[in-house]
Amino acid sequence: MAPRTTFQAGGCARILLEPTSEQEILAALAWTMERNIPLHPIGKGSNLVVSDRGWDGAILLVGKGLAGVEFDGPVAMVRSGTMLTDLVMQSIRRGLGGIEMLAGIPGTVGGAVYIDAGAYGQEFRDRCRTVRSCTRDGVLVERCASECDFGYRTSIFRHNDEIILSATLELVPGDTEELRTRIRDMQQARRDKQPLDKPNAGSLFKRPPGGIASKIVDEAGLKGFRVGGAAISEKHAGFAVNLGGATAQDLWDLSCEVIRRVEASHGITLEREVVFLGEF
Repeated sequence: MAPRTTFQAGGCARILLEPTSEQEILAALAWTMERNIPLHPIGKGSNLVVSDRGWDGAILLVGKGLAGVEFDGPVAMVRSGTMLTDLVMQSIRRGLGGIEMLAGIPGTVGGAVYIDAGAYGQEFRDRCRTVRSCTRDGVLVERCASECDFGYRTSIFRHNDEIILSATLELVPGDTEELRTRIRDMQQARRDKQPLDKPNAGSLFKRPPGGIASKIVDEAGLKGFRVGGAAISEKHAGFAVNLGGATAQDLWDLSCEVIRRVEASHGITLEREVVFLGEF
């Protein structure tokens, strides 16, 4: 799974399923249920580490085979495998904004729904109107945004085991050039502040109540702290990076030690944002 995750680290999954239609998703769900095989959906793999020992389950890759956007005025109907940046750029070409600050997030729309992706003051839920999903036994469900329990880096889909199929967003008319300028400024800010030159998965930890994880990790003196090939970035203490040859266990051990030291220095228990799948 290393080549299929942005950390570029980790072991194998037993099975990889790559559907190209909703019908194939339903078939994959039925096939794994009949055989009692655990299933984990991913998009770009930008929030995942699979154990070096492997994972005895099926990865459901909801990617480019399930991508696409249809516009009806300011309303965008988006399939879950669509890259978030692709959605933003297609919207801007039509003079539609409200999600432009999400352009730098290296994930899919399905992932953005799953964690309520956000950046620079914009959250996916702000523009989301409906989400279509299916249960593990193949029942199709459509929810309005208020039924999705969106919150900071969470949604109902983190808890109900459903597969996200598509979402409908209501965007905001704007000036195309102004929107492009905002994106250029945001992307430059990312390059200046974040370790985009090294494999990473964005924020390693969720924002704790009343604080900022990167600030707390920095205050604990952990910038540059290293375990094997994994380290807390010297550039941004909220990021873990693969310095080259990092194992999944390196990343896990790094996160454990940061949690331990921050708890000792600040009395705060950090919660991982990255998903670690398998045994560690």
